Amino acid sequence: MTNKERVFNLIKDLSKDINIKEKKGLTAQEIAKKLNLRRNVASHLLNELYKEGKIIKINTRPVYFLDKEVYEKKAKEFKETAKTLDSTVKVSNDDPFTKLIGYNGSLKTQVKLCKSAASYPPNGLPILLIGNTGVGKSFIAQLIYEYAKSINAIDENAPYVIFNCAEYANNPELLSANLFGYVKGAFTGADKDKPGLLEEADGGYLFLDEVHRLPPEGQEKLFLFLDKGIFRRLGETGNWRTAKVRFIFATTEDPEQTLTKTFLRRIPLVVNIPSLYDRPLHERLQLIYNFYKNEAKNLGMDILISKQVLNVLLKTKISGNIGQLMNVIKYSCAQAYNHVIREKTNILRIHLYDLPREMQADLDIIKSNFHFNGMLISHNRKDEDLTWDKGDDREVYEVVNKLFELFERYSSKEISEDTFKKDALIYLNEFTDKIIFKNDNTYIDSIVFNAIKSVVENVLNIIQNMYGIKYYGNSVLVLTHFINYLLSDVTYEKYSENIKMVYRVLKNVFPKEFIIANKMVELIEVNLDVKLNQIAVIYFTLYIKSLNKSDNTNLINSIIIAHGYSTASSIASVANRLLGQFVFEAFDMPIEMSTQEIMLKVQDYLKNIDTSKGIIILVDMGSLEEIYKSLTDIVEGDIAIINNITTQLALDVGNKIMQNQPIEQIVTESIQRNSSSYKLIKSQKNKRNAIIATCITGIGTAVKIKELLKECFVNEDIEIIAYDYNRLKGNGVKDEIFKDFNVKLIIGTADPGIKEIPYLSLEDLIAGKGDVLLSKVLRGVADAEKIQRINQTIVRLFSLQNVLHHLTILNPDKIIAQVEKAISDLERFIGVRLSNDLKISLYIHVSVMIERLVMKEPIVFYSSLEEFEQCHRQFINFVKSSFSVIEEMYKIEIPTSEIRLIYDIIKDRVAELNV
Repeated sequence: MTNKERVFNLIKDLSKDINIKEKKGLTAQEIAKKLNLRRNVASHLLNELYKEGKIIKINTRPVYFLDKEVYEKKAKEFKETAKTLDSTVKVSNDDPFTKLIGYNGSLKTQVKLCKSAASYPPNGLPILLIGNTGVGKSFIAQLIYEYAKSINAIDENAPYVIFNCAEYANNPELLSANLFGYVKGAFTGADKDKPGLLEEADGGYLFLDEVHRLPPEGQEKLFLFLDKGIFRRLGETGNWRTAKVRFIFATTEDPEQTLTKTFLRRIPLVVNIPSLYDRPLHERLQLIYNFYKNEAKNLGMDILISKQVLNVLLKTKISGNIGQLMNVIKYSCAQAYNHVIREKTNILRIHLYDLPREMQADLDIIKSNFHFNGMLISHNRKDEDLTWDKGDDREVYEVVNKLFELFERYSSKEISEDTFKKDALIYLNEFTDKIIFKNDNTYIDSIVFNAIKSVVENVLNIIQNMYGIKYYGNSVLVLTHFINYLLSDVTYEKYSENIKMVYRVLKNVFPKEFIIANKMVELIEVNLDVKLNQIAVIYFTLYIKSLNKSDNTNLINSIIIAHGYSTASSIASVANRLLGQFVFEAFDMPIEMSTQEIMLKVQDYLKNIDTSKGIIILVDMGSLEEIYKSLTDIVEGDIAIINNITTQLALDVGNKIMQNQPIEQIVTESIQRNSSSYKLIKSQKNKRNAIIATCITGIGTAVKIKELLKECFVNEDIEIIAYDYNRLKGNGVKDEIFKDFNVKLIIGTADPGIKEIPYLSLEDLIAGKGDVLLSKVLRGVADAEKIQRINQTIVRLFSLQNVLHHLTILNPDKIIAQVEKAISDLERFIGVRLSNDLKISLYIHVSVMIERLVMKEPIVFYSSLEEFEQCHRQFINFVKSSFSVIEEMYKIEIPTSEIRLIYDIIKDRVAELNV
């Protein structure tokens, strides 16, 4: 029995016992659990059964499924939930705003305001819609009215009255008569009493279009009604009348310039509706589809739109916006219909010549590369609405959380680079799995999905041609699902702080994939006319890495620069494809481009990549051979320039780069087979020698350590730099500080773990154990006599009392005695004898901590505090007891974050600590 048959049999059995009033149906999760399947597999099989018409799908969150036969037998019982049942429509929703394309996209904010206007108790709020002609103000006004009915804010039969103020702009008296009504004899021709629109709209909505044409006196009268809810008919002098009317106003003009300040004050909600070409391309595409779909239904014919027509409609700025777009589409169908009559065909074909003449004249659009193919629209197939239902993203966000935690762990050096790379690709696959099966192929046939798919395929082809990264058959579908998911108004704002750290890690660990990912985002944004979320760069970087498993992070970088519009790109493209990975970046130099312009582009590129292993530049001729002069300050390693670039030369150089040969060997051997010459410029980067002072508790303490160290290195050619501990620990030797300085030594209160740079602890300096290491690192920087003098100065200045005097404002003698007693008590509590070095470290740390707490500047962030509190409650209590006298004396309270730091300092030296 197949899995699909097992799923179908189980859902038939379980559906019989379901009470619809208590439970709507069965979820994919329940089916998966009972049959021991993965949830996404169960979901996929359920959707296949649904498409085959064997089961019913209820589009709520979560989605429920039921056996179709059971549903038909219990039709009456299911009647109350029939609105959510649909065996063909993808998403069912009672919210009228779902009919508005962009309701959950570019118009999301506007829709929220419109809903607020309708739902605000007790009688809603007046709302003003602003936008150019044809943007859809009247349609949105209608939706506000429908929404108010759907939430029972007004009766089902409440009136909806439309009035265009422009029709009576030149006759203020007649305008007032229409709005407020009149009594017999109020003016010539008023032969009987007549109620106005306010009374007609009582209990419902009055939509005043072109409200800027309402004269000031009319605005004043409306102001009174808006303010007090009272009015009089024209010519009436008796009692005031009342009505409950909700108002929607619309204008194409600036309300500040056309409406009186008094009147405007009574309209709390003002909503700007964007023009058609300020809307995302995928929404414009859906509008075009919908309008042609309506024509297909009206005519009872399928419509075939050529790719030229589709792209002209997408790219031409139509002055009348959506309204004019609808008219253009009707016009094209009418023109094409003449051919149908003559040729007696059963399909309506829309060609470029069927559009209005002025739209046929833009040759730039017509000749441009078409991003989208034509579309065939069926007159009887169900609408392929653009309806993104985010539903429950909990599972997706769980994977994202795990991915960001992985980046955090790698950044803080908790895991190795190999573990990070392996786990990152595992989470990538898990994330991909969630977003694809989350959609259950809901949008696989939609016009927008296929438009995205077409663009993705083009972009992947470009990336393959440029960088040699081969993609596989399902890559197009995977990336299309991902982009469709991002465009569904998904948000990752809560990760905004993490993004910078993640980008930094990606640039270091996957530098070339990161460059490709940014290029992909740029191409997709241009072609789809959208702005992608920052998560796209992260996803694409990891996805490209999954396609290109070879480790290219340690390769020498190489670029190709050549005159012509595509000479460099063509050579780089061929070479990268034949080499099977991204080795060369190309810079094309059209004849009109100056050497200075091309160098600015090259400099920007080199600033963002690791050049410590040097750079090989392949050029064609002339002035480009001297470009190295502008790069010596940017490139960390050697610069090699080879002229007379050919594809063969690029392949020779590329092969040697991939074999990790030294830069000098690469260039000398490569020119032997090619008619080229080279120039090798050895790195002259004269970095200044430096010692870094750092402290785990913050940059403030590091600055104080720096000041003390400077007294020891007076008149020496070495710079003392205070630097952030977390940056050192997170970035390692790839941090910017190591590009700018020749760092000889790191001195601090905690080891940041940079194996390439020696570390000397503050307590070793105080204990007099730093002389050997200092002599070693200063060799070559200072002579033996100077080194001896520096060591003597350090012995004199780095006594415990003097260090504490520099680091805190507290009395060193007094604080040492207090801290010594507390540390002694803590030793007794935990049952471990602490070494003298560790005690000195704790004396310094605790003294600085007390000052920070007195100054109300505690360390508030420390990872896994909840876990620490659960596992080390005894240690926390021991610290509290040991330091109780200090807390009382200085009126402070030691928080858990600070206790965690004390624990880590001890645990780092005492392996047997078990409290």
